[in-house]
Amino acid sequence: MAEQTLTLEQPWEDVGLLRRIWRGRRWYGAEWYITVAGGVLLTLILLMTFLAPVLAPFDPIKTVGGRFTPPGGGKQWLIAEAENEAIQRPEDLAGRKVGVLPDTTGEVLAEELGAEVVYYPSMLKAFQGLTRRRPEVEALIVEPEAAGNFMKTYGRFVRQVGPPFGPTFVLGTDNLGRDILSRIIWGARSVLLVAILSALFSSVVGIPLGLLSGFWGGKLDRVLSLVMDSIYSFPGLILAIAMAAMLGPGVLNIAVAIAVVYIPTYFRIVRGQTLSVKEELYVEAARSLGARARTILWLYVFPNVIPSIVVLFSLNVADSILTEAGLSFLGLGLPPPTPDWGFDLNKGKAYLPNGYWWPITFPGLMITLVALSFSLLGEGLGEILNPRLTES
Repeated sequence: MAEQTLTLEQPWEDVGLLRRIWRGRRWYGAEWYITVAGGVLLTLILLMTFLAPVLAPFDPIKTVGGRFTPPGGGKQWLIAEAENEAIQRPEDLAGRKVGVLPDTTGEVLAEELGAEVVYYPSMLKAFQGLTRRRPEVEALIVEPEAAGNFMKTYGRFVRQVGPPFGPTFVLGTDNLGRDILSRIIWGARSVLLVAILSALFSSVVGIPLGLLSGFWGGKLDRVLSLVMDSIYSFPGLILAIAMAAMLGPGVLNIAVAIAVVYIPTYFRIVRGQTLSVKEELYVEAARSLGARARTILWLYVFPNVIPSIVVLFSLNVADSILTEAGLSFLGLGLPPPTPDWGFDLNKGKAYLPNGYWWPITFPGLMITLVALSFSLLGEGLGEILNPRLTES
């Protein structure tokens, strides 16, 4: 009878990190995909945050284009007299009279090129000013879409100088002519900073109180539980609004205002875990061997509470992002002109009935995406760190 060779699977300790992550598909099932999706999204957002000075095409608080330039717009036509050969490129406009429409990208470009700006109330008036017997201006900088029909009418008298020039605003501009993409990239720093700081403040206060309350019990437990339950009974956003109004604007003040809302959550979770863990046999064994209470709390109880804290922290950051956006939307967030998604939502909603959908759409999508990435990561970790839910 032929001998059979049994091949044992490589033990856990010998498996590298990347291979262990890859094998997680089989070990954890759908939870692995949820966690990886959240981790990838979060990694991309964090990279965008750290590389904001490199990725942002413009200064987020500076007017760089016309008001409400649609996504993908921004390029301008340089129109000159047909017989004027002195203007061959945009740089030739320095010191010359150039006609523009107010609150357009052409106005910004003309000022940057050092031209003498002449404003016209309409495109018709601008072309008439250029084609008069005695022209009022030597060139026009105009939007291609608006100038197309007038070029057909005045084509005998004017010419387009070179290809369209100027910036391209991928996500458009807002009511002040600021680039929305740049504000979104820089706004990620503000939003994540406030959210992570608030989660850290909440955990630093809530975790020790939960450990002490659950481990020692007695009057300390009753008093802390009463205080935390009282805070927990308030609607979170209402409490955050009250705290933000009292503390005033600023990153630290808003982080503290949000942190107060989530301290009871850490306290309740950690206290419940502590009450359960301190009754385990290994804790009783350590106590019978003469271990100090501080040693038991730090070496036996706290390590078994960490998995719950990791999951709670991820979900807390996701909820803090929504709370921060809500405070900024109500005007209680970071002071303007600091890039902030909630603040941009508040300003953009006033112009939505006029058809300007992009100032409110893209900040809203970013708030949803970042909150979703933290939620996916937290939910996936919650399943993976629970050994009873691990699939065979």
